[in-house]
Amino acid sequence: MDRPVSKEHKRKLLIRQIGIISIAILVPLAIVLFLKSVFIPTVSLSQVTTAISEKGDIQITVQGSGNVIPVYEEIITSPFRSNIVKIIKKPGDKVFPKDTLLVLNNKLAENDLDMLKNEYDLQNIRIDKLKIELQQLREDFEFSRKIKEIKVENSRLAYEAEETLNKMGGSPAYNVKKAKTDWDIEQLENDQAKYNFNNQVNSRNNGIRELETEINILKNKIIKAKDLVDQAYVKAPFNGDLSWVIDQPGASVSEGQQIARVADFSSYKLKGSISNSWAGRVVTGQKVDIRNQGKDLTGSIENIMPAVSQGMMECLIRIDKGDIANLRPDQQLEIRVVISYKDNVLRLTNGPYYKDRGYKEMYVVRGNKAYRTKILFGDANFDYVEVLEGLQAGEKVIVTDIAEKYTREEIRVRK
Repeated sequence: MDRPVSKEHKRKLLIRQIGIISIAILVPLAIVLFLKSVFIPTVSLSQVTTAISEKGDIQITVQGSGNVIPVYEEIITSPFRSNIVKIIKKPGDKVFPKDTLLVLNNKLAENDLDMLKNEYDLQNIRIDKLKIELQQLREDFEFSRKIKEIKVENSRLAYEAEETLNKMGGSPAYNVKKAKTDWDIEQLENDQAKYNFNNQVNSRNNGIRELETEINILKNKIIKAKDLVDQAYVKAPFNGDLSWVIDQPGASVSEGQQIARVADFSSYKLKGSISNSWAGRVVTGQKVDIRNQGKDLTGSIENIMPAVSQGMMECLIRIDKGDIANLRPDQQLEIRVVISYKDNVLRLTNGPYYKDRGYKEMYVVRGNKAYRTKILFGDANFDYVEVLEGLQAGEKVIVTDIAEKYTREEIRVRK
């Protein structure tokens, strides 16, 4: 016969069950916590870069890039349509004024010069012909003038004789009037001959002056044509370096086509590109920090281009100070335009971790552990980044970007 279970027995059974459940939960948890504590990632501080936050001044800069270009470079173009006969110099060669860089075929230019010379000779022949005609005209007029003057004098004498006879009653008034008319006609014909002569002389002189003007124009054209012929031997315009030359002997070139460039590599400037979002805050005259293979140069904005290309505004930057010996044309450098200054702010040494303003998770070293911390960064320059939140002065931060490698909230560190 079954007996009823006592309350004391039930209580013991309940305690036993609770103990078993507790052991089943706590033992795995303890094992997990133990393993977690044992297998916490460890980072050696000697293998990462660290920085200590500090108070100090910082100049606010705008990041951009710049291409190195010579301060002065002259583009040489083909003076006429031709083809390359010979290339004398190659890119990188030092050149001096009047050094021949390359030779062009100048046959067409010589033909043009010959045509101009022939035209010049023809115009001189025309002038000589007009001068001979003018001399002949003067000689003919001189004979004609003498004959006209004799006729006028005879008419005058005839008139006076008729007038004397008329007074004596020996000649009618009609003869006097007719003699007077003949005299007047001879005088008018003499005046007309002089007028016609002057017109012909003026016409010949005008023709000579017109031809002389055309000859002067031809002289200038011949001088230019001679220059073109001589320009077949393309010369260096100044002391410098040949930065580029067309390298295809026999290639055809058109008038005005670029065939060479000579530059002065003793000094450089930068053609900078900066995001157009900074338009209005970037102005001419601002200081520019330039980084070249770990070396710093300083410059200033000389000019800002009005056009914007693909969201970037371009500017010319004059290099004011620094070693330019290692600069090369078209070399790309990092630039930072100084737009303002901030005093006594919390700052951290700049590095690859900094991309832009905003939050970033980094590990802050405290004791023998580093704790994952969300840090708010502000503006920056080449050397420092402004810290707005997440750090105190004097704290050590692992600036090597390991936040993506480790996801634990804390990691061990060793020296």
